[in-house]
Amino acid sequence: MREFTSDWALTPNLFLTKNEVEIIDCLVDHREMPAKFEENHVISFYNGQDFHLVLYFSQLQDRGFHMYVVRDFSVNVEDLILLHQLFAKLISDGLSIHILSKAQNQIDDIIFMTDTFRAMIHKDEPNFFE
Repeated sequence: MREFTSDWALTPNLFLTKNEVEIIDCLVDHREMPAKFEENHVISFYNGQDFHLVLYFSQLQDRGFHMYVVRDFSVNVEDLILLHQLFAKLISDGLSIHILSKAQNQIDDIIFMTDTFRAMIHKDEPNFFE
């Protein structure tokens, strides 16, 4: 797995970067690069055991990419919950409601499926969450 430069380590396993060169490189590597930049995008994908969530804001005043990475997401569920709560706070503050709601829904889906992901990713390890 290729390392990336974190602008902020929100927790030991949750990172945020706004380094657009790095984000675009990662999107291209995973064939997730959006074709249109006139609209907002929420893009999620997995890289090994890590979950990547990329937001693209199309409005001129906010234009650009943000990428959140949760390392070993099936085990670090508390970091997914923290990310959900972060988006909830931003939404309640009235910031980019539509795109953040969409991102929050994707996080909710991942949280709901963590047991399944953990069983697939860590199939040879004991399940300490049972």
